[in-house]
Amino acid sequence: MRRIIESALMKPWSYMAIVIIFKTLALNVLNAASIQSSDSIQKQNEHTLYGFYQHGWILQTNQFVSGNNINQTPITQYRSASLQLSVQTSGKNLWEQLYNFPQYGFGLYKPFFPGAPYLGDPVAIYGTMGFVLKRWESITFDFDIGLGVAFNWKSYLEDRYNLAMGANESAIFTTTFSVEKRFINGMKFYAGAGFVHFSNGSLKVPNLGINVFTPKLGVGYNFAETENKFRYQVVPEFQKKSELLISAFTGWRNIMYYGSDVDSLIQRKGVYYKCFGVSAAYNYQVSHKSKFGIGIMADYLGYVNSSVTSENGKLVPHPASFNDGFEISFYPSYEMVMDRASLVLQPGFYIYRAKYPERTPFNYQRIGLKYHVADNILLGLYMRAHYWSIADFIEWTIGYRMH
Repeated sequence: MRRIIESALMKPWSYMAIVIIFKTLALNVLNAASIQSSDSIQKQNEHTLYGFYQHGWILQTNQFVSGNNINQTPITQYRSASLQLSVQTSGKNLWEQLYNFPQYGFGLYKPFFPGAPYLGDPVAIYGTMGFVLKRWESITFDFDIGLGVAFNWKSYLEDRYNLAMGANESAIFTTTFSVEKRFINGMKFYAGAGFVHFSNGSLKVPNLGINVFTPKLGVGYNFAETENKFRYQVVPEFQKKSELLISAFTGWRNIMYYGSDVDSLIQRKGVYYKCFGVSAAYNYQVSHKSKFGIGIMADYLGYVNSSVTSENGKLVPHPASFNDGFEISFYPSYEMVMDRASLVLQPGFYIYRAKYPERTPFNYQRIGLKYHVADNILLGLYMRAHYWSIADFIEWTIGYRMH
């Protein structure tokens, strides 16, 4: 029971850590020293305050939103309002020029679910990065991504019908394609559309999640008296280089108990099983922006082929044996590099694992962020999933790089 309580207490901090890591990555990347030309000058950052409104539709991707809920009616309507402060990069660091001078920002996000008050009254904080796909004199065509934490859901612990949100907290991930128009008085008009995803990475199951397609409208005001000009510099020829990366991860996975011989709240809390592993990868960076590699991983997943029983009204976890939980896999890797930070995509394929009922597919996916806190030391946050949509657990990673 002590392990269950300790793991449960870790959940809110795990969600908060997602935002802290995202902010740390963004702030450190944007302030990191990079290759600069000799005529480097310090520019004043442009700060823009945005207000956004979204009016969209919930995708019917699971039985909860399709009608298996307390009202026995589909959940279809979605609204949101958000306030965001963004900073425009100007070319102080080389990577800003390489990525066409993106914006980064942080904000407060309030979703609404008309007709479904039993979902709770969630509110989110998030970080965002906006990439310009095409730039004209006063108009840009952009792609924005956001990552944050939403609080105050009415979770499965309170509503046994809520199969979408297992916990009171969840991650929020957004993607948006948009067009932005800037006026000479500093006002901006924003119009776009994209997707919003709420889930908790199986830190607490059930975790069917909520997926939304929604248009997005906004207005903004730029506080700079005059628009800064972008600073271009000569891009040096990239010297291709390789590295050997050794890393280790840990994580947790929640497993439900379906018996009726314990208190209903204890039954819905379930138990937590540990996951951990090590990997070795060879990476080859081919440009300022791209790195390819191949790796091998050995791990132990305590939740596979596990069971839960009860004793005196308490849950007793029975984790997988080492033979059942041990796995070996290999993975190709791609990294989108932004100075010390990288966005990582790694499809994995099992070489060895035990035979047991209800195994996941032969392949899995790792999607995440990593950041080099020192030249040879890195920290990472990865989502392990299968079918590209079903979360298995979150990996908290530390690694060592050898050139």
